[in-house]
Amino acid sequence: MDFIKQNRNRIYLGITIAALVLAVILCIDYSARRKAEKSEAAQTATTRTEKEKKDKVLISVNTGTIRDGLADMGVLITQEYYFTQVETYTKEKNIFLVIPSTSAFTYSYDGAVMAGVDFEKILVETDEDRRTITVTMPSSEIQAVTIDKDTFKIYSEKDSLWNPLKLEDYNISLDEFETAAKEKALASGILTRSDEQAQNIVRRFIQSLPGMSGYTVEFQ
Repeated sequence: MDFIKQNRNRIYLGITIAALVLAVILCIDYSARRKAEKSEAAQTATTRTEKEKKDKVLISVNTGTIRDGLADMGVLITQEYYFTQVETYTKEKNIFLVIPSTSAFTYSYDGAVMAGVDFEKILVETDEDRRTITVTMPSSEIQAVTIDKDTFKIYSEKDSLWNPLKLEDYNISLDEFETAAKEKALASGILTRSDEQAQNIVRRFIQSLPGMSGYTVEFQ
């Protein structure tokens, strides 16, 4: 007991020093943990930022891939209007300025009017927030009128002595025939059907690309 009383101050001092050492150790440990947490948070934020950058780059690459892939298709025929058409060509002339003279023939051809879209003019934009791909497409146009000249038939012909039919008359009749075929194709709605078919082709092409399944394709 006398020993404890005599060394009480030393014992208290020892306990105080031990408590201070423990407090310092705890502070150092807490500081180390805080630094580790901050470092981990910073690393996570950096990783997220890098991932977002990679995602944006991926979208940009996909947009370019879509545009290039469509442009490679060039002018694509998306609708055809087949026909067998009968027309009458009439050539009128006044003999001596007062006597009418008429030559004419009725004929037919088989052929096709073709409509399509220039895929090189298609524009593609992406909206990552809405997960949409917006495609701006040019309108369909008549690309060609083809006539199978082997199917030419004459049903009736009236050739006036004073106003005979010539080769150039047949060429003129052919031009008129192509114009009439084009007008009939337009009246049938060939351009509307061509636009719809072109959109279907573009939509299927985009959806077939890797990573595009989660996107909605819209057209303008």
